[in-house]
Amino acid sequence: MLALPADAAAAGISAERMHALLTELCALGRKLPGSPAEAAACDIIARELAAAGVAHQVHHFDAFIGWPTRSGITLPGDASREIQATGVGMAAGTPPEGIVAPLADGAALAAGRIALVEGLPRYDAVMAAQRAGAVGVVAISHGHERHYVQASPIWGAPTSAAELAMLPQIPVVQVSKEDGALLRAHGTGQIRLVAEARREWRPVRMPVAEIPGESPYFVLLGAHYCTWAAGATDNLAAVAMLVELARLFASGPRPRHGLRFAFWTGHEQGGYAGSSWYADNHWADLRDRAIAYFNVDIIGVRGGTTKALRNTTAELHGFAAGALEATAGPLPASERDFVAHALRRQDKYVPATRSARNSDQSFSGIGLPSLQVSAFLPAASTEHMPGSGLAWWWQTEEDTPDRCDPAVLAADALIHHNILRELTAAEILPFDLAGMADDALASLREYAEAAPDLAEIVLLRSLAEDVRAAAASLADRPATDAAARNALLLRVTRLLNPVLHHARSSHEFDLGRASRLLPGLAPALGLASLPADEARMARVLLRRRANRIADAFQAAIAALRDPEPRN
Repeated sequence: MLALPADAAAAGISAERMHALLTELCALGRKLPGSPAEAAACDIIARELAAAGVAHQVHHFDAFIGWPTRSGITLPGDASREIQATGVGMAAGTPPEGIVAPLADGAALAAGRIALVEGLPRYDAVMAAQRAGAVGVVAISHGHERHYVQASPIWGAPTSAAELAMLPQIPVVQVSKEDGALLRAHGTGQIRLVAEARREWRPVRMPVAEIPGESPYFVLLGAHYCTWAAGATDNLAAVAMLVELARLFASGPRPRHGLRFAFWTGHEQGGYAGSSWYADNHWADLRDRAIAYFNVDIIGVRGGTTKALRNTTAELHGFAAGALEATAGPLPASERDFVAHALRRQDKYVPATRSARNSDQSFSGIGLPSLQVSAFLPAASTEHMPGSGLAWWWQTEEDTPDRCDPAVLAADALIHHNILRELTAAEILPFDLAGMADDALASLREYAEAAPDLAEIVLLRSLAEDVRAAAASLADRPATDAAARNALLLRVTRLLNPVLHHARSSHEFDLGRASRLLPGLAPALGLASLPADEARMARVLLRRRANRIADAFQAAIAALRDPEPRN
């Protein structure tokens, strides 16, 4: 273990410098990809990197962006009383004059009506209303605030007209809890819904900086700099911290492994357009040289004393948890339980802290391990969204600089600094490959319960046990050649992570946002209830996907059992 600084000041971290940069960026307002505000923010980031002596470049490319422009609701006979509403990215728009239709409380009976639904207007809820024949959706917030979100199943840029056709074809907005009650009191009466929106290809900018190390490897860090509004804690605190970390590492001794800092664009407005473009266009370089992807999002949050490990793959979990605890102290059991509930995923047996389909996780197909630490509000806080560690001001107009606590930001910067110091100094990469096999077995357990007669699951469980045994044997063998051991560790992550996280292929992004390991086997969960012919087709699909997973498991076993290859 390295001798790591115990406080932010000892590490050279300046809370004042980070908060000043955050405040400057917040003053630009909404930083929509492809807008003048995005260009100004990009220039500020590049200015700060140059001042710190960090080599960087700005990538230019086209991204498909969707965002609301003007939204509101009026009641017939009371046109002067406008109910404020926040539009939804990637949803369809109304004409400038809006649409007039009666309300329906719930999506099920919404044919020809505007459906009232609860919570965030995410894709599944919107499409349920659309399938029921709704002509629009009004989502009711759990509080007085209104959240900006997007409703799209597409990850990154669309690749076909068929994918574009999957976007919502109806307008969608969110209103406050109080205004939702007013609309409910209106019953099934008519309302006028205005929800102008745009969906289009736009030229965008994305800064990326690099600090080379002694080895050819590097850790990739990413934080989105586009925002729905001012965006102090989502996500300009992370942007300011990345600049601060780049300054610190650039001014220190050359690390064993390098660092690459990416400032993503098109996060929600483009369905992770920036990180997916970077994965597509730097695929081989990332496959060959990237140690891990460290996502940085939701830090510096006022009151954010619960440091939540999330989006962390099994092979990095033990290392990341240890480094986090060494810096921030142990998390009480009650807070661990709260975080697990907040991060709930679809899997029955997979740890909640594993990587989910959010937060610019665009690198699982390449095979990169991943990790993330966020500043969640504690369970006892009165300011978090229901059932979430996120503050109520998440993705709202109220996410202003005062929502970021400089002291919390400095503490979070120290956590990230110390994790990076250890990871980039590691002679042998701290990967727990047996943990990856454990995750596969946990996932297969649920599939086996749902489809106990499926021979493919039996085969995959046997192979996953062999992966685990071979990985445990490797861990017990001292490494005689650090370069060879690291090459082997990276090789196995490149084999296993794509099948653990992607259903289709290593080079394509799955549709939707459902978080489940070994997602290619998801059809097994409903196999028993399918009509005979549909079950036959599902079994064909499952055989093909199981073949892909088995191939990866077998290749990992062979790699682990062979002598360690040289780079």
